[in-house]
Amino acid sequence: GVAQLQADLAALAKAQAEMDKLREEEHAAFVSNKADMEQGLEGVKLALKVLNEYYAKDGKAHTEQSGAGSSIIGLLEVVESDFSKDLAEIETTEETAAAEYDQQTKA
Repeated sequence: GVAQLQADLAALAKAQAEMDKLREEEHAAFVSNKADMEQGLEGVKLALKVLNEYYAKDGKAHTEQSGAGSSIIGLLEVVESDFSKDLAEIETTEETAAAEYDQQTKA
């Protein structure tokens, strides 16, 4: 009867509140992680720019160190690629989570 309906509605409201809270926490974590990754990516890009400019200059000292320089640049390029992939991955995860949440809560 009415009591069962009220109990069901209360349970539904509680489940909705829990989903809202979880979604809010997921989104906050995404925003924080995205900012950290973007900052890391910018740092790596800047380091690559500085190193590439440094090793592009003429001079004997640069030539002697270019082996080490190219190793460092290669390593930073891998890090840059990893940051970019991870950033794309968390953005996709966030979009999927948001879409699932919308689908569940708007049904």
